[in-house]
Amino acid sequence: MASQGIFPDVITFNILVDALCKDGRVGQAESVVQIMIQRGIEPNTITYNSLMDGHCLQGEMDKAKQVFDLMVSKGFMVDVQSCNILINGYCKQKKISKAYKILKEMPLRGLVPNTVTYNTLIDVILDALCSNQQLSKAIELLREMKDKKLELNIVVYTIIIEGLCKAGKLDFAVEVFSYLSSNRVQPNVRSYTVMIHAFCKGGLLSEAEKLLREMGEKGCPPDGCTYDIIIRGLLNNNNASRAMRLIQEMVESRFSADASTMELIFGLLCKDVVDPALLPLLKRP
Repeated sequence: MASQGIFPDVITFNILVDALCKDGRVGQAESVVQIMIQRGIEPNTITYNSLMDGHCLQGEMDKAKQVFDLMVSKGFMVDVQSCNILINGYCKQKKISKAYKILKEMPLRGLVPNTVTYNTLIDVILDALCSNQQLSKAIELLREMKDKKLELNIVVYTIIIEGLCKAGKLDFAVEVFSYLSSNRVQPNVRSYTVMIHAFCKGGLLSEAEKLLREMGEKGCPPDGCTYDIIIRGLLNNNNASRAMRLIQEMVESRFSADASTMELIFGLLCKDVVDPALLPLLKRP
């Protein structure tokens, strides 16, 4: 390019830096940045975000944080994307406290967290609920999202509901689930299935079946996983006749009994716990 009198600008260099980082060649990307500086081309936020993301992809969070700190030292360079990259990197390594710290520092830098920021944190925090007892932080983040009028879609709510269920807080999960309809958020198959599983686990089979019926009424038909979960729940609670009815319904809906369901039913058949009439249903195409 130089031999033809064409010299790369910051945009050209940024494309190269980003490509190298995504390819795992962060060291080469850093060398390109040094060439930029030597040529009097000042790296910008996009340049450093690419470098930081490259380190995060390699699991090099200390180096990513060094890049972040360099950006901070340059005053205006850190943006919401910079924070999201670092938060995501920390979350992937389950370093929740460090990710949360970056989030809390964002307003001090004049930055407003967006939906990506919160979704990243909520997902990982809930994933670590049982061992780290961070449910309160997840709820706090959800409230912050609402206060900032950020998009709260069914994916976010399902993450919260599942976290509550895993933490044994079924009453709160029911409260959040009930809240959806009043806020015009339509539950999806995943959110219904999470609640049905929680009801079955808690022995609340009537509630589980009620939700199963609601799915059809609301135009959100259950899938094979939903049927599998509620059939298991019924069989484990000695409700073979109701389980048989749902197996019939599952087959008529063109879902096949999956391996886990079949294993459970065959096991119970061997123990004469359930009616052998189940067997022909399982063999139907």
